[in-house]
Amino acid sequence: MGKPFDRFGKFGNEGSEGSEGSEGSEGSEGSEGSSGSVFAVAGIAAYSGTLTSPLLANALWSTQAELTRGTTGIGAIYNSLTPLQAKEGMERWSSAVRNELYTFELVSGLEFDASQADVATLKSATAGWSQKLERPLYDQYNKDLEDALGYVLNQGALRADRMNEILAQVAVPYAFFAMLLNLQPGRHRYTYELMAAALKLSGLAVMQFKHHFRVRRPADRSALVQPVLLTPGHGSFPAGHACQCHFLSSLLGELAGTNLGGDLGKQLEALANRIGDNRVIAGLHYKPDIDEGAKLGTALWDYFKLKAITNPGTDSPLQWLWNKAKGEQWT
Repeated sequence: MGKPFDRFGKFGNEGSEGSEGSEGSEGSEGSEGSSGSVFAVAGIAAYSGTLTSPLLANALWSTQAELTRGTTGIGAIYNSLTPLQAKEGMERWSSAVRNELYTFELVSGLEFDASQADVATLKSATAGWSQKLERPLYDQYNKDLEDALGYVLNQGALRADRMNEILAQVAVPYAFFAMLLNLQPGRHRYTYELMAAALKLSGLAVMQFKHHFRVRRPADRSALVQPVLLTPGHGSFPAGHACQCHFLSSLLGELAGTNLGGDLGKQLEALANRIGDNRVIAGLHYKPDIDEGAKLGTALWDYFKLKAITNPGTDSPLQWLWNKAKGEQWT
C-alpha cells in the first residue's frame, strides 16, 4: 500500500509511494489467462503494450486493411473543433496520468527549509501551512539513545504475535483500510485514486525529512536488534509508515464521515497506530520515529485539505478527485 510505498506497490521501503496496487492499473486483463496463453497474447494487455504480441499486432493490421478496403480519402470524420472541458479531460485520462496531475498540484508552492542541522520545516506560503520537525533526542544524547534502543529490544518480544501483520504490511496496506471501510474497487475507484495521491505526497515529504536528519537505524546501533525485515535504504526518522497511515486515517475518516457509524474514526486511528508500532517491533524504528511520523502525516492531511477542499484552484484536479470520491457509495 511491485516497486518499493518501492513501486507504490511496496510500503516497507517507505519511498516512491504513489501507485494504486492492482486496483486501477490500465490495461490489466483480470482473468484472461497466463502470459503464455492465447488470451494473454490477444487480450487488452497485449493491445496496451504491457505484453509484446506480434500475433495481435499483425492480426489487427490485416483486419484493418480488410475493413477499410474501398474507403476513399479520410472517410466520414468527427470534425468538431470544440476543446474538451477540464472535467471532460479528467474523465478521459487514465488514473496514472491523473496521478501525475495531482502530484504536480500538491508539490507546487511547497518549500523545504533545511537551513538548520537539527530542525527542518516543510511549508507552503501560498496555502498558509507549515510543519516543523526537530532532530530526535536519541540522536543527540547517549542516555536518550540507550532508552530508545531498550524500548526497541523490549518490543521485540511481540514479534511472535505480530509477525503476520509485519510481513503483510511490507505491501501498501490497502487491504487493512479496505477491511475497515468495506472498500470495493468497483464502488470506490476514486477513493483508491485519492489514497494513491495522498501516499505519493507523504512519500515525497517524508523522504525530505529523512535525508535532512540522516538518522541511523536501530540495527546500525546494536547487534542485538536483529530486525526481521531488511533495513530500508534510508534514514530512520521520521517513520514513513506512521506518516502515511495517519495521513490516510484522517483523509478516509473525513471522506466517509458518519456513513459507516460512529466508530470509524477511532478504528482508523487505532489501525494507523498499530501499523506504526509494528515497525518498532520488527526492529526497524525507534518509538520517536513513529510519534513524529504520525504528527507529520496528520499535518500533511491539513495541507491536502487546503489544496483539495478549502482553497482549490480553478479546474483543480484535486478538487475534481475529492468530489468524485466523496460522491461514491458508502453504505
